Amino acid sequence: MELRVPDWPAVPARIRACLGRGRADRLFDARNTSGDTGRSLFQEEYAEWRLVEDDDGPVRFELTTELADYWELLARHAPARLVELVGEFADDSALDPVEVFGGHDPLAEESAEDDRAKAFLRMFAGRDPTGNSVGRPGEFNNGDRAITCLSRSDNTLGALVNLVAASATAMLVTDDVSDEPRFPSGSEAIPELRGGAAQDCRASDPLVVERVVRVTTEGRLIRFDDPIGIYIVAVQHHDLLDPDGRPVPEEWVRLTRHGPDLGDGLRRSQRLVLEAPQGAGFKLSDLRSRRTGETVTTGAQIAELVEVAVYVRVSAPDQLPVKPRPLAQPIVRPCAQREECRQAEEAAARLEGG
Repeated sequence: MELRVPDWPAVPARIRACLGRGRADRLFDARNTSGDTGRSLFQEEYAEWRLVEDDDGPVRFELTTELADYWELLARHAPARLVELVGEFADDSALDPVEVFGGHDPLAEESAEDDRAKAFLRMFAGRDPTGNSVGRPGEFNNGDRAITCLSRSDNTLGALVNLVAASATAMLVTDDVSDEPRFPSGSEAIPELRGGAAQDCRASDPLVVERVVRVTTEGRLIRFDDPIGIYIVAVQHHDLLDPDGRPVPEEWVRLTRHGPDLGDGLRRSQRLVLEAPQGAGFKLSDLRSRRTGETVTTGAQIAELVEVAVYVRVSAPDQLPVKPRPLAQPIVRPCAQREECRQAEEAAARLEGG
């Protein structure tokens, strides 16, 4: 089957459209005294990051695309390995497992798999096994001491599978100008999907919807590539310039948490760390963007340089009989005029209000 790679930038496009680029970029990294964070409110593109700062500004950028579902399996079956990895992320090789699991001892003989999974979800995703919120993630996944895996409820394996499955619908739009049938855009197709499986104006959802609707309408079979995941496929590091105007070298970009090497040459990295090496004489806060000329002050300025993707496989066309649903050309409203922007504005006000 042929490989297809829907890819999109890690920076949340919808939030920028709703709040404006400058305000959104500040809020992505923000946190208030009530425990609200820009990450939990706004980092919605199957990629979440933290920005580590000193008194002068950013010194390190960390981004993950790892699904919490995988880490829940580690909690169930390999808790010692989970603690070891979290210790690497937090730069603390002597972490107390009880601290990592929020008071539950995952290594105790009486510790059950379900109890470990429940403790993990509470501390790393802020939810219970049924998906209900039980608070905010703890310090090893909220950016205080580390960022471990995706934490938002819409950045999960279930959300990804539901997005692709709901999009597997044959559709054609009758174009108003040519009066000819054509494939719909993601924004045109999303209102036709069941159960709110996709959110328009995001970078990820409309792109995935458009690609999947198209291959379905062509009568192709489609499946996720194995292993399923969200992968970092490109980092445009050359768009960051050092104080002398030279592009940041690739050595600054550290990609880890790789999926298995299947011999197909595909990159399956799920964690990115970007920081100046020792002896460089400057830090992230001394860099500037080639695109805008601005000094790096926010994580979004780096996240917009990161491309993430899901790998899918599709068959040749005409493998399935399809009868596309005919659609009149929909009227697509600008993102800034939608209800979702009102909700984003309310969340922003709450975060700014402390």
